Amino acid sequence: MSIGRLAFCALGLGPALLLLPARRAEAQQALSADTATIEQDVVAEGRKIFHGAGQCFSCHGGRLQGGPVAPPLTGPKWRHIDGTFEAILHTVRGGYPGSAMVAHPGGIDDNQTIQVANYVYAVSQGKAKP
Repeated sequence: MSIGRLAFCALGLGPALLLLPARRAEAQQALSADTATIEQDVVAEGRKIFHGAGQCFSCHGGRLQGGPVAPPLTGPKWRHIDGTFEAILHTVRGGYPGSAMVAHPGGIDDNQTIQVANYVYAVSQGKAKP
């Protein structure tokens, strides 16, 4: 292995950066596939929390359709926020003043709020089913 390759590996950049352009594209596609799998895992965990420990479904509905207490979470129009991932995460983390929406619903931790936000965002973007 050359000194250049050792430097990339030592820096944690991995050998994929040293591949010829044709092989680099293959490596990037494989990385994207792995990332998509990870994202789907996060969405699936968020779904479990939304419908379980977070108790989000009790106000927002089992299909995120909303109800008498809380608005729908399916987008593209939102009642109080703009529907970006950041806005959804901020609301799950901090609640919404003057509403029944509390911070960390069901007592979920910060990691779980991120998973729930990923799930809600994915559903609102049509990338996951409720």
